[in-house]
Amino acid sequence: MSETRLVVSLLVFAAIAIAVPIASTHAGDSAASMDAVVQGCGPPPPGHPIKGRRDFNMMSADEKDARDLRYHEYYHIVPAQKALSSGDLKWDVMNNLHFVLHKVPNDHRALALLIKWDKAGGRDPDYKSPACYLTWANQFAPNDVFVLSYGGLYFYQHRDPVRAREWWEQALSLDPASVDVHYNLGLLAFDESKFSEARTHAQIAYAAGYPLPGLREKLQKAGQWVDRPTP
Repeated sequence: MSETRLVVSLLVFAAIAIAVPIASTHAGDSAASMDAVVQGCGPPPPGHPIKGRRDFNMMSADEKDARDLRYHEYYHIVPAQKALSSGDLKWDVMNNLHFVLHKVPNDHRALALLIKWDKAGGRDPDYKSPACYLTWANQFAPNDVFVLSYGGLYFYQHRDPVRAREWWEQALSLDPASVDVHYNLGLLAFDESKFSEARTHAQIAYAAGYPLPGLREKLQKAGQWVDRPTP
């Protein structure tokens, strides 16, 4: 039986997926402690002194903005990725991610690495919690489905299912066809013994060709799986 995993589709350098085992949550974290973290985030960084904060989804349409995206990738995203891959969780990760995210709060590449760094145990007292960067990204780009998907994943990992559900349901309201969000909401519903809801999300995800069998296997083991009726 394959491991049940939470997944968010990403673009970092090419199309990849972050797969996170459900069991890999941070011991001692709770919704209450996360509330305190989010409430203590304060205002977002001011952004570039001239260009301010820019929307990642809009930058490729402008030649100068697109050049800045390439600059960010070469000088900041790639070094952060290399440091993370080498197991170096302190140097060259948060300083590079902060450089990008305070200018482009919803940069999908940087947010993806931020979540991977956090899951690997990364902590840096010189910077705010990843929850703050995600909150700022959502405040800046509230209709960005990727930000909402990443946020749901982050909060789920930190044992805050209420906030995870809020972010994922908002993502689904913007993109009802997102198979990743359906799958993740299905796993969350299963954890809460909401089997009918879990089955509905699972059927939608698998009808769209979702590859991971974990949610279906959990439902089958619990005697809660029913194949979706053929139209």
